[in-house]
Amino acid sequence: MSAYISFERLFARLGGWHLALIIALAQAIAILGAAPGIVSIRVNTASAGVQLGFLAILAPALIVVTFLTLLLVGIRLTTTARKRLDEISGKSSTIAPPDDKLVAWRELTSLTVRYGFASVLIAFVLSVIPITALIVISENSTSTSAFRSGNAISALMGGTAAVLGYAILATFLLGRFTLPFRLLLTPEDFESQMRGRAGVLALSKFLVLMFAVIIISILILAPIGYQQASRILFMEDVSTTIFQDLQIHTIALSVLVLALGIAIAYLASRSISDPVTDLLKTFDRIEQGDLSARAPISATDELGIVIIHFNRMVARLESLQSYLEQQVTERTKQLSATNEIGRVAASSLDPAEMLASIVNLFTEKFGYYFVGVYLLDSSEKWAELKEASGEAGKLLLKSRHRTDVSGSNLVGLAIRDRAPKSYPHTTGEKYRANLPVLPYTRSELALPLLASDRVIGALNLHSVRETDFSPDVVSTLQNMANQVAIALENARLFQDAQQNIRELRAIQKQYLFTGWSGITNQPEELEYGVGDESDEKSRQLEIPISLRDQILGQIRLESPEEWTAEEESLVNAVATQAAVALENARLVSESRQIALRERMLSEINSKIWASTTVEGVMQTVVKELGRRYDASRATIELTLDKSE
Repeated sequence: MSAYISFERLFARLGGWHLALIIALAQAIAILGAAPGIVSIRVNTASAGVQLGFLAILAPALIVVTFLTLLLVGIRLTTTARKRLDEISGKSSTIAPPDDKLVAWRELTSLTVRYGFASVLIAFVLSVIPITALIVISENSTSTSAFRSGNAISALMGGTAAVLGYAILATFLLGRFTLPFRLLLTPEDFESQMRGRAGVLALSKFLVLMFAVIIISILILAPIGYQQASRILFMEDVSTTIFQDLQIHTIALSVLVLALGIAIAYLASRSISDPVTDLLKTFDRIEQGDLSARAPISATDELGIVIIHFNRMVARLESLQSYLEQQVTERTKQLSATNEIGRVAASSLDPAEMLASIVNLFTEKFGYYFVGVYLLDSSEKWAELKEASGEAGKLLLKSRHRTDVSGSNLVGLAIRDRAPKSYPHTTGEKYRANLPVLPYTRSELALPLLASDRVIGALNLHSVRETDFSPDVVSTLQNMANQVAIALENARLFQDAQQNIRELRAIQKQYLFTGWSGITNQPEELEYGVGDESDEKSRQLEIPISLRDQILGQIRLESPEEWTAEEESLVNAVATQAAVALENARLVSESRQIALRERMLSEINSKIWASTTVEGVMQTVVKELGRRYDASRATIELTLDKSE
């Protein structure tokens, strides 16, 4: 439309009546196509001596009547199209029904054909026949019968040539002038474009055109020879003027016919070249990557059909490209979400923190209405909600929501079957979660959390869209759920390992405390010092001697200068090595004591077993124990407890 500035202005002011103005303009210019036929009638009748008289006034009147009649026919043929144009220009607030849009498009594509047939018929009836009759009536009574019949034939042939020239030129001009209106009313869908296309095919059009040009040439040039031959045969005084008139008339009418043929050939070639040019320009735009380009449907013949199919092909390519780009975007988004979930799952070993981050990621990346994570309890009969999104999730967590694994719900079904379950794709209405806090759920998906060969729970997703879980999406989400399951299992194993480590540390700490308590409770002091007594101005450094979080003692150093970080680090290293050495020394001492006790026990046992009497066993036990422990007195007594 940017190339039709004047058209835009007129269309905004006139609306649908702009089309009527265009039809009138095409008719006015098309009168030039009738000029050779009109000149032929005038030349042939004048050479035959016909006195026009009032015919010179009546003939233009008949032509005007024919012009107005054809204008009314053109307006009548475009009634619906003008209404649609009024609607587009804003001249009318009435919204046309869809059928009228198709009718308007069909009216414009068939306008040239219907107007061409109507113009030939109406012009022949309203102009050619009356003018021929008037010429015959106005002939001199003295004219010979040959001249009278020749005048009638000349008028009829010239009128027919004028009508054909007018009709051909008018149809081509209408096709070109109404092109902006056709572009405005072109339907968007392929089916409507094809159903509304009603133009003549190119083969028929060019066959009719060639025959029409040939017939026009014959109808215009043939009467000249007939009239001049009649003058030579029936006139008494034959002069060279007749031959001069024949030459002049033949040349003049030949030039007019040639001009008409050139004009028709030009318009016919433009009707082919313009759509092809537009199509080639569209090809260039598409080749540069602009798949939104569409060739204007400026033809109604085979080229129009080709353009319609071409536009449909490009539209499908654009749709396919958009679909592929959308798929790539979705896949990229899913891959990014998968990587992000994997990163979050790997960055935290706290199950509660991990689940909160994962639920937030699912909500943020995919925009689901509700995201919940269910984990099996110790009995594996219930799946407890451990983390959920939104206000609904807070309410469900507060109420300690859980679901029966053996019940009719997607979560239990996914855990039992160890496979994704969705509503409405793979399950019926009875498995749908009817939670009052989730009233806007339209589709639901439950994904089992599979860690190795064990199901630890399920990931539950709700969406407000009815078909939000396609097979591709479910496959991607299941991979994410598997990552979550593995991360949860790793976190559980880490927590168990940490608990075991804490228990081992507690046992070791208790063991160290018990072992060193026996040493520190001995009467001798376990302290050693070197150097002078402490000075008030000296700088003290105290480093604990600790082993496995159990403090065994400390190292106290004094210096007149401030202790540096390097010195403190060195003392810490020495304290660590000292703690290990002290523990090794204690273990060695303890091992020796155990060995000594075992050897002593072995010796006592051998002596006891060497005695064969009760008295000898008792004496051996008392003597050996008293001797081993330097006891001042030792007794042994055998008694029976009569209370039992």
